[in-house]
Amino acid sequence: MRTHSRSHNSRVALAGLGMMAALVALAGNAQPAPPADAAVADRSAGQQISEVDFTRVAQPGNACSQGMQGRPPLLVLVEGGSSEVLDDRSFTRLEVDPAVLYADLDGDGADEAVVRVVCNYGANGEQDTVQVWTLAARGPVVVDRISAAPDEVVDASAFPPGVHRVDVDGDELAVTFAVHADDDPHCCPSQQAEVRYRLDGGDLVPVGTPVTSAFVA
Repeated sequence: MRTHSRSHNSRVALAGLGMMAALVALAGNAQPAPPADAAVADRSAGQQISEVDFTRVAQPGNACSQGMQGRPPLLVLVEGGSSEVLDDRSFTRLEVDPAVLYADLDGDGADEAVVRVVCNYGANGEQDTVQVWTLAARGPVVVDRISAAPDEVVDASAFPPGVHRVDVDGDELAVTFAVHADDDPHCCPSQQAEVRYRLDGGDLVPVGTPVTSAFVA
């Protein structure tokens, strides 16, 4: 009986080891966790960038780097066009403008997406970023971004010029910044400056000189 008991226990132990080995093998073959922007990570062949829902795509953390008191995250998760509060001290929250524009800015025959992102810092202001996205093998990626007006526009404004409007014209990106005269209150700029950019080798390069005119709401 003792010998039978040892044999039975050995079979139970071997069965248990077999189950454990199977679980380890399954775990070893498991797929890695999907990235934050899993909604668009694995695009099918032929997908157009216009099919991407940018209100659900994770944003790079540097889109909110200016007003945060701590280190910005590597990625900002977005759902429905906005993030959770990223910094309780500055009440930082990121918002994605759903009015995405599309144009072939680099002449490769495929459209890029122009996305405007705003980070609000409670009563401390906001950070405007105009991004150009393209589709890579694993999904949408930022090609380049505009986070500030050119120096000549900044120097002509009593307050830091914010993005007022974003347009595309052929293969050019047109960004209109609000410009404040010296006696303009912060709420009410009297001028605007349109700056045009081209996408050259992955860089947004200003074209010509800024065109200043009366502010149009």
